[in-house]
Amino acid sequence: MTQIKFQGKKRPMFEYCPKLDRKCGFCAKSKYNSFEDKYQDKEMLLCGLANGFENRVDKLPGCWKKMTNPEKTSFRKKTKTQYEMIKAYQEIK
Repeated sequence: MTQIKFQGKKRPMFEYCPKLDRKCGFCAKSKYNSFEDKYQDKEMLLCGLANGFENRVDKLPGCWKKMTNPEKTSFRKKTKTQYEMIKAYQEIK
């Protein structure tokens, strides 16, 4: 297995993606939640191919590489609406 050294720790080059049921070069672990624009304690899987407002693997309906363009567009529109609602709520607080 290919590994890289990052911040003094050896980490695997590819992460296991549950959407593909195998390792994927676009899957990565991170504590940064791009949807909420903040860091969290829990590490999560992110998809490097997914564009738009949401790229967490657990929130994707399927593998981004295998999704059709209409499915991707629908997902982007849905997550954009959710993102705008969260940002509007945060501004009210």
